[in-house]
Amino acid sequence: MKVLIFINSLGAGGAERSMVEWAKFLKEQGVNVKFVCLERRKVGVEDEVLNLGLDTIYLDQRNKGTLNELKFIIGVIKKEKPDILHSVLTKSNLILRLSKVFINQGHLIQSLVSTPYSLERKKDNKLSWKKFLVMKQIDKWSARLTQNIFYHAITHQVLHHYYHLYKIKENFEIVYRGRKENQFCHEKKSPNFTIINSGRHEFAKGQIDILKALVYIEKKYNIKDIHFELLGREGEYTSTLKEFILTNNLSERVNLMGFVTNVEERLSKAHIFIFPSYYEGLGGALLEAFAAKLPCVCSDIPVLKEVVGKKDGALFAEPGNYQEIGEHIVKLYKDDNLRLRLSDYAYMRYQNKFKLEEINSKMLSMYKKVIGE
Repeated sequence: MKVLIFINSLGAGGAERSMVEWAKFLKEQGVNVKFVCLERRKVGVEDEVLNLGLDTIYLDQRNKGTLNELKFIIGVIKKEKPDILHSVLTKSNLILRLSKVFINQGHLIQSLVSTPYSLERKKDNKLSWKKFLVMKQIDKWSARLTQNIFYHAITHQVLHHYYHLYKIKENFEIVYRGRKENQFCHEKKSPNFTIINSGRHEFAKGQIDILKALVYIEKKYNIKDIHFELLGREGEYTSTLKEFILTNNLSERVNLMGFVTNVEERLSKAHIFIFPSYYEGLGGALLEAFAAKLPCVCSDIPVLKEVVGKKDGALFAEPGNYQEIGEHIVKLYKDDNLRLRLSDYAYMRYQNKFKLEEINSKMLSMYKKVIGE
């Protein structure tokens, strides 16, 4: 079996992390696997991929633009002659669909990993709504007009998001993402009571609401010893976060760590994981928190309810409601027994649903199904 994995870049997101783990597994199984990337990122998993000995083909960065990207993809497919073309993220999915007009080589699998057309995005004042609607139509019609796409959805909610848009029929399978065991989850906690979040600095992640919650807690309860670590690369909302931290005198209690390689260790030392996203596909960072045995405060959105699994498996807050997030933080700050109960549940949920080895086996079975083995 020869597999090409098409992805926008080997950046620092959850999709990139998941596909690196998947490619590593394929290589261990003796599968000929290569990444094909449209962009290069200074921050991300490129070095890890190189160290793992995974082959990667990059678009010459002087040749950006849809037409050049299409020519690049077609050239790679002609040369490599893969059995499976597996794409991830909207841009790579779109370019690969267009390539099928010119070359019909291999079985096409496209991973659906987010819910990008959520109406919550209207709250993002940095988003051009007209451009958003145009891209949605292009995405819709390119999917409907391309023959023989097999869709891999990472949750039921993601499938539901795309089901009617793409007119998906029986050509899909739902396989969750997985994460490795956390080797540090038995270590001692930080001496400071620490809440933690992991994700790029973008509107969708709602990290500004964690900062607002800290201010709310200080004003209402006079609690000033809760520290916050934010792990993840800079993005569109980095300047907004930094400005809020300075304006509200949070610098001594809030640490923007940027992209780090010791995520597992930092999670294990924290006391609570906060996940206030406005929309998600699954939330790989939440799985990492589960593996680290962390009690979680999550946005009350369908996809995170699906991932958590039951109503009292985490504390849920309405997206954007920083007061409710703050109340949940205080509740966990004061109640050791509640933290322990949610910690035990989080780890049990990880063990039952999101262990990487079991997810990889399901993905491999999906591949074999698609190629008829």
